[in-house]
Amino acid sequence: MSRTKGSGTLTPQQEKFARNVAKGMNKTQAAIVAGYSEKNAQRAGTMLASKSNPKVLDRIITLQERAAYRAGLDLGTHLTDLKDIRDGAVRNGAWSAAVTAEVSRGKAAGLYVNRSELTVNKVETMSKDDILARMQQLYYDTGGILPPGTVIEGESKTLDD
Repeated sequence: MSRTKGSGTLTPQQEKFARNVAKGMNKTQAAIVAGYSEKNAQRAGTMLASKSNPKVLDRIITLQERAAYRAGLDLGTHLTDLKDIRDGAVRNGAWSAAVTAEVSRGKAAGLYVNRSELTVNKVETMSKDDILARMQQLYYDTGGILPPGTVIEGESKTLDD
């Protein structure tokens, strides 16, 4: 009788896959090492570690939690270790290291969010006054590195080939 995803236990192949993923292998490589064909390994790995296979997914999570516990790695100890590193750096006057440790604590605690914004000014959508104002702003923003620019008045003309 074969074991399926609904039977409560994993097949030896599924168990090997779960152990490999828990060790840090990517899903495709874990599937290949577990004995799934290379041709279908990517799909098999994705399916095995998905919500459609809760037993395999639960096994991966259990194995990862056990490994983290054995290593003594959880958020609390991680933050405490970083605090100790920071405090040691402060005592030694290593301010850069102290700041780095404190920023790392903040990142681990989720206090920092990476955010970037991209502003694009398309000349085609800007009026002449907007372009001149933007050129002047760029001139001041760069401390005069860019030339102030010169406006040439005139009419545009399309040339025929």
